[in-house]
Amino acid sequence: MQITNASQLCGVFPALFTPLKDDDPKNLHNSIDYEKMKKMIDDLINAGVSGILPVGTTGQSATVTHKQHLDIIKFTLDYVDGRVPVIAGAGSNCTRESVEMIQEVEKIAEVPVLCVTGYYNNPSQEGIEKHFKTLSSETGAKIIIYNVPGRTASYVHPDTLISLSEDKNIIGLKQAVDFRIGEKYHEDTVRVIKETKNNDFSVLSGEDGFFIDMLELGGTGLVSATANIPEAAKIFVDLYNAFQKGEAQKCDDLQDAARDFVEATFCRKNPIPLGTMFNSPLFQPMSSVRDTARGDEAEARIMKLIREKAPSLLKYHA
Repeated sequence: MQITNASQLCGVFPALFTPLKDDDPKNLHNSIDYEKMKKMIDDLINAGVSGILPVGTTGQSATVTHKQHLDIIKFTLDYVDGRVPVIAGAGSNCTRESVEMIQEVEKIAEVPVLCVTGYYNNPSQEGIEKHFKTLSSETGAKIIIYNVPGRTASYVHPDTLISLSEDKNIIGLKQAVDFRIGEKYHEDTVRVIKETKNNDFSVLSGEDGFFIDMLELGGTGLVSATANIPEAAKIFVDLYNAFQKGEAQKCDDLQDAARDFVEATFCRKNPIPLGTMFNSPLFQPMSSVRDTARGDEAEARIMKLIREKAPSLLKYHA
């Protein structure tokens, strides 16, 4: 089963971390550790997630090669084997490159694609709208917009999102904005949810610490780096289910229970801490937690979390 419309964009979708083998002394061309990835996928499916998203930001999309990118998507689809839906990362700040990537993905399977906005070149709103309309018209794929201004310096405004939601192929939004930054992001998100509710369009949170907030605003799910940790994935799944039942206090308690997992996952720039959690190197220029400022402290914090709250990860450190 694969997602074909916005109503299916609900629940918890881990943005799958890409584990590597430490087989290149220069750490430039490490190979993908697919055996480790199998264990990760099995654990997440057993935790009850709604789907899996390979090769997003958390999956080291910025540093894998084009071939590796497609190989990871194919492997994930083959290994998941229909147990849960798969959403493929396929974005670029180059419209032509993104079109070609989506077309290559479609040769593997017809799956929805998550596409980021114009990082580095920082296009105008008109440029962003043309970008996504081109992806839609030239590929026919189901597209989820990834709005993450903290990484791209490119914020998709509500007017642009509302306009794009009218395109039948653009079915959703991953809204990765921190409500703590200011009221604007909160108000913009409320407006987008309200003014797209009659379209085939869903809004998912890209901020793990604000999952309950997004659900309360009318959002439908979470695309999560933290949910790579099976214990955290289970908490988020339980939170989503509790929200559907109207169990407000349980939702608050579960969001609180997720806090230590979220803080550990983002104690350094994502996906650096996940590299430590899964005992994996990262492609340069990303470096391990221990190589960052006060790295020993961060590594100790992560290992403490694993011992006390995420024992499923101990197998990666045996």
